Amino acid sequence: MKDNSLSRLGGICSILLGISYILVAVIYVVMPAEQQDAAGIAPGAFLESLAQNPTLYIVGGLVFALGSLMGIAAVQAISESLRSVNQGWVRWTSTLAILGFAVNSIDSFRRMALDPARATAYVKGDAAIKAALTVPGALPALDPNAWLRLGAVGLWVLVVCLLALRSGTWPRPLAYLGIAVTIVYWLIVASNYLQIQLFTAIIAGVGLVILAPIWYIWLGLRLRKAT
Repeated sequence: MKDNSLSRLGGICSILLGISYILVAVIYVVMPAEQQDAAGIAPGAFLESLAQNPTLYIVGGLVFALGSLMGIAAVQAISESLRSVNQGWVRWTSTLAILGFAVNSIDSFRRMALDPARATAYVKGDAAIKAALTVPGALPALDPNAWLRLGAVGLWVLVVCLLALRSGTWPRPLAYLGIAVTIVYWLIVASNYLQIQLFTAIIAGVGLVILAPIWYIWLGLRLRKAT
């Protein structure tokens, strides 16, 4: 008897991953402007705001971290459904995608723990402490330009979508939507690298709030239905 537990688990996690994108976007909108990454606010203003009200920042980070952990199971299940088409490409790129989601989760948990503590130290510290805590790169991300968090995940999405098109495993609109998600991921990486914050915000708003959730939820429902 075929074991469908991976498809069931991966389907649920893929749906939850898509929902997490939407929840993070909602939290971002209602979060104080000083705590929004793309707000262009000075580090001191960010830390002062975070010290006063860290709740939404922590909740958003938690949703992001847990969603990324859901992504690992989603990658495994989605990849398994296409492994027979081209095992080499699927196994390699799925490993990269798992690494990307893992880095995303670790970085989110790390920021949830360290940023509020840094904010408290800032508001209580003297001028020297304030200067040290706001120096550029005082608490850099593990993957600042998102080469792994989005670039590697995007490569996996592209590969599984092309394989699905070649084999006819998925509906063509689902595969083409995934290719669009890949383009969005890579555009965000490029705009991060070029430091074009406004472009990053626009692309992320369209891709991570609309396209990516639809793709992951759609795939999750297919995986659940297949069981």
